[in-house]
Amino acid sequence: MVREFFTWWGQQLADCVPEALRWLGSPKDDALVIEPVGPIGTPQAISVSLRRRGRENPLGRYSLQSGHLRGLPRAAGKQAVLRLTEADVLSKTVTLPLAAERDLGQVLAFEIDRETPFGTAEILWTYHIVRRDRQRAQLSVRLLLVPRARLSNILDTLKNNDVIPNRAEIGTGPDRGAFFVLHSSGGQTVGINGRPFFYWPAAALCGALAVAAVVVPFVRQAAALASIDQEIANGRATAAEAEKLRREIERISGSAELIDTERNKAGRPLVALAALTRLLPGDTYLTEFRQQQQKITVSGRSAAASRLIGALSTSDQLRNPGFTAPVTRIEALRAEVFTITAEMAQ
Repeated sequence: MVREFFTWWGQQLADCVPEALRWLGSPKDDALVIEPVGPIGTPQAISVSLRRRGRENPLGRYSLQSGHLRGLPRAAGKQAVLRLTEADVLSKTVTLPLAAERDLGQVLAFEIDRETPFGTAEILWTYHIVRRDRQRAQLSVRLLLVPRARLSNILDTLKNNDVIPNRAEIGTGPDRGAFFVLHSSGGQTVGINGRPFFYWPAAALCGALAVAAVVVPFVRQAAALASIDQEIANGRATAAEAEKLRREIERISGSAELIDTERNKAGRPLVALAALTRLLPGDTYLTEFRQQQQKITVSGRSAAASRLIGALSTSDQLRNPGFTAPVTRIEALRAEVFTITAEMAQ
């Protein structure tokens, strides 16, 4: 029962592999590769090569006319593989209900008699899933088969020379890499879509998934805690920088307030000059300007100095304007010389 479970589970995993990547699972183990020359049913000769680590080295070509293969090499400890071409294999795409995927091998075994002119005992067969149409609940399966009668001649000749291939590989075409197990009792390829060594990787993957199911939550929790610790550390650094900036701002603000206070105490000459410029009439000229804290003293000439006191009194920035010296008239200049004092409003 355990073996059946791993067989089914391995099949599910293999069917999830994209078709374009399935060639990665092709059997490329070391073997003595035997390829018929001519039609598979009546080959005239065979071509033999030795495959090691995925590379093949030709060993020669041997005639089958006499039925005895003289000089046929033997590869000690290596299996023999019969290589077929695309033309040697019959193929058909079968459409089945999507629910048949669970027991696809058994379903196809029943469908072979209806879909092909052969019985299961007359052929070697395998399959792979082409497409799943979940909207229509249909499954497209590519069925590959080889009549046993086609292989009997060459297999008998090889057996008479003590060479017994254990499988037949498809070497060309879109189904390259799929293979048929020659000694299976019912004719079906033992394996998953023609790739039996997916069993142990599938079992290993199941174990890895079980371990991952236990370990991943702890790893994710540790990663989350590490992320939170990092955020806290970053937040502390940001808070320390913000506190440093706040203190610097307070220091600078205190310095600015101190400067403004001292400027107010000492007086602001530019403010006073701006106010006088707006208030004094156009025929008035200043010849002297002095400011001691908030008290200003100006001297100058004007066509009518008496009106200046009224003009300065209208300002919100100046208070208590008044003459500090007698107004002197200069007839030659048609002007009056004045000296006025006032206080800057706080």
